[in-house]
Amino acid sequence: MVWAMSGMLLVLGFLGSLAWMTQKARVDRTSRLDPDQAGRISFGTIDTMESLLRAQQEVQSLRAQLAKLQTSVAENSGQGQLLNQSLKEAQRFAGLTPVEGPGIVITLRDVQNPTADMMIEATIIHDVDVLRVVNELWNSGAEAISINGQRVVATTGFRCVGPVMRVNDVPIASPVIIKALGDTDTLLGGMNLPGGIISELKETSPKMVTLEGAKKLELPSYSGSTKASVSKSTPPKTQETP
Repeated sequence: MVWAMSGMLLVLGFLGSLAWMTQKARVDRTSRLDPDQAGRISFGTIDTMESLLRAQQEVQSLRAQLAKLQTSVAENSGQGQLLNQSLKEAQRFAGLTPVEGPGIVITLRDVQNPTADMMIEATIIHDVDVLRVVNELWNSGAEAISINGQRVVATTGFRCVGPVMRVNDVPIASPVIIKALGDTDTLLGGMNLPGGIISELKETSPKMVTLEGAKKLELPSYSGSTKASVSKSTPPKTQETP
């Protein structure tokens, strides 16, 4: 049970970091871009092999530990089985296991042949656009999200680097395919609201975004590192008796 409790605290500690940004006032999307994001239309140097290798090794180690923990807990009864069930739910909620279900698929694309009256910055899908789409999906009731095969979790970052975008430190390029699990009708309604990021992109060019429902989607588990170098879990505080 010591190993079981240790594993549970590990996952709960990770869950403690789950928080998401609140909805900001909507302004023109191009005014949000930092100066360095102009490099989205220039070439940059991408070197991800070392970081990806470290992430893969960490994931393999974590999954091996969790497999041993689940096997150990499954052999027990009573409280052990309850702990095992709670652990699986925590893993699913943290994005550490693959999931499937109904939802929607959003595809974002750069404008291939912009007209002379279009601003170049507005015809390119930026990290801020993807971030706003993800945020609106969470607000619309999404239960799980992936971007070009990368699972979105609490530590997922979005940043333009040269001609590509990094999601979970993995470079991706247009088209950006965002999959979200949840009630299909609710998600479609939430993403089609006037004044949202989808409507803003369509104002630039209807070809920049497509939105469709899906009866069944499969999302992968998070493949990045979950190792914390500074933070640690704290024991629950006991209430003092007056």
